[in-house]
Amino acid sequence: MKVLSVRANFDLPGALAVFKRLIILLALISFAPVALAQGSSAPVSISFDFRNGALGWKAGFADYPPATDKNGFYELSAEVRTLPPELGVNGTGFYVQGNNHSDDLFMFMKRRLDSADGIVAGQTYQITFTLVFASAAQSGCVGAGGSPGDGVTLKAGASPAEPMALFDISKPSSYLRMNVDKSNQSQGGLAASTTGSIANGVPCGSAPPSYISLQRTHQHTSLVNANSRGELWLLVGTDSGFEGLTGLYYQRIDVTLSPVSSPPPPVLLTDKNTGRAAAVDSVSLMREPFSVISPQNFFSSDQRTRVMLFGYNLEFKNGEDLSAITATAEDSQHKVYALPIEAAEEVPNFSWIKGVTVRLPDELQGVGDVSVKISLRGIASNQVMVSIK
Repeated sequence: MKVLSVRANFDLPGALAVFKRLIILLALISFAPVALAQGSSAPVSISFDFRNGALGWKAGFADYPPATDKNGFYELSAEVRTLPPELGVNGTGFYVQGNNHSDDLFMFMKRRLDSADGIVAGQTYQITFTLVFASAAQSGCVGAGGSPGDGVTLKAGASPAEPMALFDISKPSSYLRMNVDKSNQSQGGLAASTTGSIANGVPCGSAPPSYISLQRTHQHTSLVNANSRGELWLLVGTDSGFEGLTGLYYQRIDVTLSPVSSPPPPVLLTDKNTGRAAAVDSVSLMREPFSVISPQNFFSSDQRTRVMLFGYNLEFKNGEDLSAITATAEDSQHKVYALPIEAAEEVPNFSWIKGVTVRLPDELQGVGDVSVKISLRGIASNQVMVSIK
């Protein structure tokens, strides 16, 4: 049996802390794409003009080992500063800079939206951005690892969880990695999809480098659910293949959030190596196969195994509880078994993922592989395979 990776430094005592110790590393699981749906009501539109300051936006950096950032080696900087004179406009922009010595530097900005902005708990949104930014990276240039302009990808999206850079303990040099899925470099993810490069359109070498203001309109490719607290986090950033210095001035970010009537289905996570369920025994944290009855389940009086399945698009609306979720298992003879739901909790630091705990019923003893799915408000997830011995 395999143990799902956990963060060794997350150590809380007691039986109830078992779940709290569990952190899913994004490298272990695969993500299914989410289809778009049509809007159903009036959108919410918000404009952030950085001539008026930071406006609640915060910056961060990921995909690099901070222990190697000695004496400003990565030249990281994020601040509201005066726009460069060549833009011909007065005022300030949100400047973000970094030198990509790690070959994969992600420089990002994030901003929380909540009920004060009109966000509704559990509501699904289609999100469209207008990004106005200034770049001095000319088009068609050649650089180490990629072009200074064409090799740096601009991304925008959103998540029900706060985007954070966390230490990845699977790396010996302790890299910071994002806790939401933004994918890597020119590829987009659930929380941030690609809008193109930061190349400013000036042919390489045809003029001295200078900042030029650019505008991009971008519809995020995934639908986004607000969390049960009525929060949603915007995420904008650059993912760099160019191994050198990149500096951008964000001048304005406009966002439109259109509610949709048909939310995306829940998605159960799978191990990208095996294609089987990302699931663990809730007590031992061991992977499949699972026994229906196990003496090690000393926290429960019936000694029945509880299995945690992991998925997303499982945000509750106001007033909803566990009764909104159901789970079933289907064996090779197409017999269907109800799996009682006992908990559905956010994974610490990865709160866009929920751990759904189900109890294995006696009838499942020895059935072998079963196909498991969950439903939220009657909308079914994908099916994942789990082995019961």
